[in-house]
Amino acid sequence: MSDGDIDYSKYTLSELEEVFAGINKHQYPKNYANLCSAYKRLSGTAAPQPENSSVPDEVDEEQLRPKYDENGRYIPNHISGGERASHIILSLLLFAYGSYGVWINDLFIPGRRSRGVHLQGAPAWTMYGAMICACLVMLSLMIDHYDRRDNERHYRTFAGIGEVLGWSLFGLSLLWAVFQ
Repeated sequence: MSDGDIDYSKYTLSELEEVFAGINKHQYPKNYANLCSAYKRLSGTAAPQPENSSVPDEVDEEQLRPKYDENGRYIPNHISGGERASHIILSLLLFAYGSYGVWINDLFIPGRRSRGVHLQGAPAWTMYGAMICACLVMLSLMIDHYDRRDNERHYRTFAGIGEVLGWSLFGLSLLWAVFQ
């Protein structure tokens, strides 16, 4: 038996309350969602919160468990239109800036407390790779908004790998330029 297989529609209200006392909503999110919807149908009120919580209070519970509607269908995450637009615009600008920089073989990276760095050749291409990683991470967040499947953890993994790879390429590019 796996998560989401239990049908709580035949349970009585007292049986549902007993299940609430022992369910781990983080380990069995689909069963918990099914339990909440069955409880709401029988009682007409929101489901009580389980007593035992194996997750510390600092962790945002909404990010840990997937959301399901009253029919047990997955509800994907929501990203505001402004955030989606900013990710698209920033990705396009970063891609265009990096493409132009490697095309003219002078990719300028501005500095906060310095005049910046001009990269040519292999360091410029390495920095361009870091920029592409940043674009892909931003676009993956936007694509995740439109993906209706329950696979957000794959997008989080992709974004994490993209961030590590991008920052690694960024550092390698600057080191390569300094020691070239």
